[in-house]
Amino acid sequence: MKKIIAIFLSLSFFIIQSVKAETVGIGITGAYHMLDASGTETTRQSSEKNSGSHDEAVVVPEIFAEAILDNGAAIGISYIPTREMGSKSRSDTNSEGDTGTYKAEAELDNVIQIYADIPFGEVSGYNMYGKVGIQHATIVTLESLNSGSTYPDKDVYGFTVGLGTKGDLPYGDNMYYKAEVTYTDFEDYTADSNSSPANKVEAELEDIAAKFSIGYKF
Repeated sequence: MKKIIAIFLSLSFFIIQSVKAETVGIGITGAYHMLDASGTETTRQSSEKNSGSHDEAVVVPEIFAEAILDNGAAIGISYIPTREMGSKSRSDTNSEGDTGTYKAEAELDNVIQIYADIPFGEVSGYNMYGKVGIQHATIVTLESLNSGSTYPDKDVYGFTVGLGTKGDLPYGDNMYYKAEVTYTDFEDYTADSNSSPANKVEAELEDIAAKFSIGYKF
């Protein structure tokens, strides 16, 4: 954890210094994530394809640091320690040696996002901005398969777009808020199991999130 914090602070310092902003903001975010995962597993013996999908809603905290430019734009970095993706089970009965219960489970670890908030005007008195970002995460597989096979963890990237509003809070010196909705499309997870012959799994992951942040400018 200390190493992760050190990396986060180093990246934050680099971003802030690179744009030479006079205002820096740091804060915490509460985010409601709606994850949509779908995939197909090709079994090792019969070449049977088992497809499925799973939706998961989770609330996770997030921390961020950003450089705020004079025009209201911001360039920043955010970090989430772990984002659960949920689990799903199935039971198979066949003559290929794969009879039993199969539980697929995974989580996203150490989710780091570099983003830009781009202001485009005022709507009904609210300062609006568009968000673009790139996320990096590690998919950690926690499956429990009757066959005894496992799948490797894998680093993936995601592209984020969103829409939000921000403004100063009426209480507390230099306090401000951000409210936004984002969509992230992660690259596909494709891997072979450690069994011989190997099973193969292919999965797609999308995330829609509603976020509310409170920050401090200095």
